[in-house]
Amino acid sequence: MFTLNLYLTATALDTLKGELTRTLPAVKSSHRCEALGRSLGFFTYAAARTAAGPLHPPTVTVNGEAFTGYLAGYGFDVSGLPLLHAAAKVALQDVARRTPALTMWGFGIGRPQREADGKRETGENFNKRFVKARDDLTSDGAVRPFLLSLALLKRVAATKTIRRGTGSYRSKHIAENYACTYPGGEPLGPKYVPNGVFVAAAIHAGFSYKSSVDELGYDEPNARFNMSKPVLDALDCEIRPDGGVAQDRQRRDEMIREYGRRRYYRMLRDVA
Repeated sequence: MFTLNLYLTATALDTLKGELTRTLPAVKSSHRCEALGRSLGFFTYAAARTAAGPLHPPTVTVNGEAFTGYLAGYGFDVSGLPLLHAAAKVALQDVARRTPALTMWGFGIGRPQREADGKRETGENFNKRFVKARDDLTSDGAVRPFLLSLALLKRVAATKTIRRGTGSYRSKHIAENYACTYPGGEPLGPKYVPNGVFVAAAIHAGFSYKSSVDELGYDEPNARFNMSKPVLDALDCEIRPDGGVAQDRQRRDEMIREYGRRRYYRMLRDVA
């Protein structure tokens, strides 16, 4: 499972309200709003609205059980997923606002492509592709991969510095194979995770990152993070037992059993 925190701005609250209106039209408006207030840790929706000030917006933790519990008291049997999905869109919008180069697929969209006629892509078409990839980052299709990534990242320890071996492309493959559930028990993963959505989840979770550009000045899509590589390796082996990291570790362990730890590492030094 995951923990979903939000900066409660007036814009965020309006987005949550609008998304719930769209996804739960059968629920009475006043009940939707009051349930939303409870889910954000307030006694009333009015209290949430008052707290969502422009200068120092509070950080709130989204509580799906409080949302569904309030509505159940008024005869509405609804899932907490619409609330969690609405909150995920708010979180994605916040990351997109703070990271203007980030798209659905990572940082930027690569270099200009060739058109169907073989000519190089025009600047106008390149910008259209970029805007589309930016819009996709905050779309409905990014929500579940974002929450799945948060569920994996909850198990990842932060380090003081950005480390090698913590690239987003490798890590997103671990996330998309992670079998886990929403807080209510509904299946969440495995599910395909776009590279940029994993990056957004890592930024939202508070990890630092480092991106780069290629020799022509275009953004490279991947990023590295201040994440523990041993923890990522262990998760990789757990979640992808037939993957390359797990197989390498299995071969290492077999050689250690056969030759002993000291002899094994001496053999590695001799090869190097």
